[in-house]
Amino acid sequence: MNSRVCRASRGESGQVLVLLAVSIVALLALTAFAVDFGFIYHAYSELQASTNAAATAGALDMPNNTAVSTATAYSGVSGGKNVQGDLPGVTMVSGFPETRCLSYMVNQGISCDNALSANALEVIQQVTVPTFFAKVIGIGSMTLRATALAAMKGGTPVPANVMVILDSTASMQSSDSDPNCKAATGMSNPTKLDCAKWGMRLMLGSFSPCAPGLQSCGTASGGNVNNAVDEVGLLTFPGLTSSSYASSDYSSCGSGFQRNYISPYGTPTASPPYFTIVNLASDYRTSDSNGLNGGASNLVQAVDWQDGNNCTSRQYGIQDPGGVGTYYAGVITEAQSDLSAITGARASMQDAIIILSDGAANSSNFTSGTPKSYGQNECHQAITAAQNAAATQNSVGLKTWVYSIAFGALTSNSCTTDSPAISGCTTMSSIASDASKFYSDDSNGCVSAAHPTITDLGQIFENLTQDFGTTRLLPPNTD
Repeated sequence: MNSRVCRASRGESGQVLVLLAVSIVALLALTAFAVDFGFIYHAYSELQASTNAAATAGALDMPNNTAVSTATAYSGVSGGKNVQGDLPGVTMVSGFPETRCLSYMVNQGISCDNALSANALEVIQQVTVPTFFAKVIGIGSMTLRATALAAMKGGTPVPANVMVILDSTASMQSSDSDPNCKAATGMSNPTKLDCAKWGMRLMLGSFSPCAPGLQSCGTASGGNVNNAVDEVGLLTFPGLTSSSYASSDYSSCGSGFQRNYISPYGTPTASPPYFTIVNLASDYRTSDSNGLNGGASNLVQAVDWQDGNNCTSRQYGIQDPGGVGTYYAGVITEAQSDLSAITGARASMQDAIIILSDGAANSSNFTSGTPKSYGQNECHQAITAAQNAAATQNSVGLKTWVYSIAFGALTSNSCTTDSPAISGCTTMSSIASDASKFYSDDSNGCVSAAHPTITDLGQIFENLTQDFGTTRLLPPNTD
């Protein structure tokens, strides 16, 4: 009896050893596959991260023609800024990075009307990684692929301080034939300044006075609400002799046209002119979804184009007096000075200057006295002033963006009193801090290489505001 029990127990112990051996093999196999899976998951995460970075960088560079090369530069391929040492051999799938025009983005107001005919950029990268233990079942490697689709700038707003400079010299009194301007203003013969004011009103409709989603931005004090997103100021040239005349450019109906410009004839005054019409303000809309706040905002009233049916002495908004020269180096310098004077939290936000002009300056009469520099080599001085502004850094090291809009600029040497002579078109393109920030209405053959199809003034103003929104990643299947 005892011998049978012993034999039985010895048989069961043998079965346990077999089961234990099988379990250990299975456990080792699971561990091996877990190691392979963990390595593959880590590799894929790195691949996806570099793909996201490449798509985002490229989209931030849109609509520049360099967007694709920028995406490649920030990818994980050899030489890219996001190469991972433990993930060699990453390649870009043929045909990518690819710019795309998504209906989804067009419906959100981000058009494809630019040099790339696109509003998004897609990146697809791949890499082949080895396995360690899956080789035993014939799987020696795996090819991983990651896709990222990023929208062009214009999504979530980036807080900014924006100084807009409108040319109000005599040339802005000439008629503008833009049918969209005529339709929007209701004027059969609007001036260039009327159309410039219309364009700026469109731009104010695209900026964010406060955070999106708020039903109200709250009560404005001194032209600003608490926690403003985009604050916008307005300057003009030629300048005023005193800041007290600025209100004449935003009073809907005043006691008459009070503007008093520095005269280009005779001896100039000893003090530089005053250019600022409205300081940085965020009361242009009462919420991010509401229309312009023309009833209370000096900024909105300053860019009104109404024909003054209810006014006996003048039109609405900013005016041009005629008969004075284009002294615009000083206004660029003052715009940057206003930005540099910002303190507190807003000093860390993006600063920008937007100047609209035909770029021509012929100021030979302003040749003596102080400050005679406002009338000599004015086009070259404007370029220098813009370059100085673009090199200025705010409290966190962000440099000022300088945009220029050539409005009726000539390609001939329209700055005839400059030495050497230079064209208004060349002046305006040189004022922009980079090629993507130069726009032109192309009315006289002055073309923006970065935005050759955006020539309508309203489109120009709306398009450049996209730079004040950041990009965002979209689901890869977005159309």
